[in-house]
This record gives sequence, C-alpha cells and structure tokens, in this order.
Amino acid sequence: MKQERDVERDKVLSRQRSEQTATLEKRSKIEDVSKRLSALFGMDDQPQERGKLLEAVLNDLFKAYGIHVREDFRRKAPDSNVVVEQLDGVIELDGAIHLVEMKWLKDPVGIGEFSPHLSRLFMRANANGIFIATNGYTASVIAECTNALNLKTLYLCSLQEFVMLLQRHGNLVSFLKKKYHAAIVDKNPFLEILE
Repeated sequence: MKQERDVERDKVLSRQRSEQTATLEKRSKIEDVSKRLSALFGMDDQPQERGKLLEAVLNDLFKAYGIHVREDFRRKAPDSNVVVEQLDGVIELDGAIHLVEMKWLKDPVGIGEFSPHLSRLFMRANANGIFIATNGYTASVIAECTNALNLKTLYLCSLQEFVMLLQRHGNLVSFLKKKYHAAIVDKNPFLEILE
C-alpha cells in the first residue's frame, strides 16, 4: 500500500515539475518576444527590415501561447512562379482560421492598405481576419470593416495593445477572443483593449 502511495506521489510530483518547466519556458519565450518587439521601435531608419521582423516577433508571440501559426507565405499561380498574393501569417484560434496582416506605418492605415487584406478574406470561405497596425486606422477603414462584418468576421488591433498585453503579462488567447466576440456580437471591429 505504501508503494502505491509512493508511486502515485511520484506521478503527481513529476506532472507538477513538467507543468512548472512548461510555464517557465512559456514565460521565457514571451519575455524574448517582448524584448525583440521593444527593439523594433529603434529601427525608424530601416522600415522594410522592421516590418519583416515585426511579422516574426508577432508569429513567435502566437506560438508562445500555443496558437497554431503558419508564418508568412506567398501563393503562386499554378501555371507559373508569379506570386499572386502574400500573407503575413495565418493562425488557428478555437478551430477558426484567421488571416493576419501586419503594418508598421507612420500614419493610420487607410483604405489603400486595408483593401488587399479584405479582398483576401472574401476570396476564402470560412476565413476570419486580423489586422494589426502601429498607428491606428482612418475612420473610413473602421467604417469599411464594420460594414464587412455582415459577411466576414474581422477585427482591428493596434500594436500598442500587444505592447500593453506583454507589459501586464496578459493572456493573448483571452485578448483575441474578446476582440473576436466584440466583432461578432457588438459589431465592433476595433474594441481597443489597453488594460
């Protein structure tokens, strides 16, 4: 009987150690993402490189939270090597596919930058959309996004929201679900969550 208790106790201790190790690894990955994201703010003289690095940083953030990610890829025409579209990332959240677009612009995202993402969504059945921007969105983008909610689920995020989430050690999955629900239920594509 003592042996059975010892075996059971060892199993419990082993599981607890595994959970602790996983928690520490996740925390370490998130801290690394936070440092890499902070470093991007000093790259004003390298906007193209910064944009590519932003994609990698945010994709690593999704991975750290266990969100399945397909990083940026290009879809080519079947009969040639011509790139017909480029996606910054694709994530799966609660079984739903989300196309992710990221823009680091000095001005708010306008219709010209937003429309290609919207077109990609409408070319795919059952695809949702997430747009992440550094300096917000024009009123026309928010209006267009709100109108599109009649047919597609998409929501807008600011990079500041991600910075704040990392600073307060928030939960990315809960954050994304809250924005997703606001888009569907409240028809609010830009619920800003800063605290």
